[in-house]
Amino acid sequence: MERPPNKIPLPNSVILDTDVIVNWLTQEVETGTGKELWKAPYKIFELLENHNLKGCTGLTNIFELRFLLRRKKNIADHVIEKTITLLENILDIVIPDEVTLLRANLLQSKNHLDPFDAIIMAIALSMQPSVFLSRDNSLLIIASALIPALTPDEYTSHLNAK
Repeated sequence: MERPPNKIPLPNSVILDTDVIVNWLTQEVETGTGKELWKAPYKIFELLENHNLKGCTGLTNIFELRFLLRRKKNIADHVIEKTITLLENILDIVIPDEVTLLRANLLQSKNHLDPFDAIIMAIALSMQPSVFLSRDNSLLIIASALIPALTPDEYTSHLNAK
């Protein structure tokens, strides 16, 4: 299934999925193609750090980030915690309340979403107007039916076209 195009002007606020943060932090390169996945997130974080863009992620995405950096990237705990402190200074970290969790439960019951994705989608729905950024195509298909949702590359291309 293909994502429908976003037809509304993009707001100056983004909600970041964990994969976008990981791309930026670890300067990820796609295996096989050699595509530098970190470049678009780098531009986005540059805008966030310069206060030209407002951004947030969910506390559960911080949990997921910590897990991925420990288990999959083998990064030392003290480096991870320093990184999370840096993120807390750049992004708003949204703590899901019970309404958000109930919305996440409903989203997961209607869509094939893992718990982290269901929660960030529920946060994204409550943070409108914002653009949801992810590299997870399955998640972007679901999100695009509800809110503006793009890959980091699509978002930075849109910014460059302005």
